[in-house]
Amino acid sequence: MNNEKTQIELSVIICTRNRARKLATLIQCLGSQRDIEKLNWEIIIVDNNSTDNTKEVAYAFSEGSNLRINYIFEPRTGLSYARNIGILVSKGSYILFIDDDVLIPKEFVSNVLFGVQEFPEFHIFGFRVLADWHETTKKPLWINFKKPFNLVQSFLPTHDLGKEPLQYPNRYSRNPIGAAFLIKKEIIENLGPFREDLGAGQSGLCEDTEFFWYAILKGYKILYWPYAAIYHPVLPDRPTLNYLHKWYFNLGKSLYLVKNSGRLLNNRKKPLLGIEGFITNKLPPIFEKILLDIKIFNVSFFLLIKFLLVVILLPLSIPLLLINRTFYISTLLAKTLGEMKQALQRIHN
Repeated sequence: MNNEKTQIELSVIICTRNRARKLATLIQCLGSQRDIEKLNWEIIIVDNNSTDNTKEVAYAFSEGSNLRINYIFEPRTGLSYARNIGILVSKGSYILFIDDDVLIPKEFVSNVLFGVQEFPEFHIFGFRVLADWHETTKKPLWINFKKPFNLVQSFLPTHDLGKEPLQYPNRYSRNPIGAAFLIKKEIIENLGPFREDLGAGQSGLCEDTEFFWYAILKGYKILYWPYAAIYHPVLPDRPTLNYLHKWYFNLGKSLYLVKNSGRLLNNRKKPLLGIEGFITNKLPPIFEKILLDIKIFNVSFFLLIKFLLVVILLPLSIPLLLINRTFYISTLLAKTLGEMKQALQRIHN
């Protein structure tokens, strides 16, 4: 897919922390991109308080290659801090965020540009993210990517909604994942930055999810563009039950903050905030008062009911062995515990 249309100014932002070797691999991938001769682009490396040789790697590529690399040091630990400082120094009209631990094919950037030019009415683009299994990392039997119970996609992370473009939200997913996505810079200027109490280094997750939901709420359009695909190496510590449940615990903490504070709080809508949004928007006000407003130790009545229900259903995890979903309910419990933890924590803040 060649780029023969209007020239695009692109800023690629890579936020990184103590992954110098992976960063070097990613920069090499960017340096080998094809069919982008007419592209005006820059690479911004945001070093999020690394203690390894990240700075030396960045400068080595800046001086030893034909890539335009801008190295920025962000001392405040947190992915959102890094994303936001990268945005501030960027010069492109489009911003492409890429995680520091992914692999990108040689045609990735050109395929991204093709999607942008074919669908100019869309403001944000999410891409297909595929798992790259190492020889040393065996895929556990309990991991299954079949829809609709694609429990583990974001946790690995992968994001595979098929081979056809889809607008978000869709029947498979409400939004892209943060491993790689593109945004028109003017949209960030209109919506504001990423929430800095969310994401890696803070709540754990959801700084990108919150931004996507807010963008959809404000009428911006997001497209799943599968022709630009990346590969996410699966390291041995990821496909473990400990990591799985810890990830869902952090997801619960982060989603609680998204739903109960910040710019989405006064814009509750069912497509964005799930059951809580349904209670607020579709049911009589008395249900909101009882389920969401009544709280015991700052934990809503609804959250307590959800916790008890999941605990009751937990024994059903054993029959789920038959459909390879052994840990489906236990991850829901971990997520609910994360929500409760965050609710209780707000008492002391």
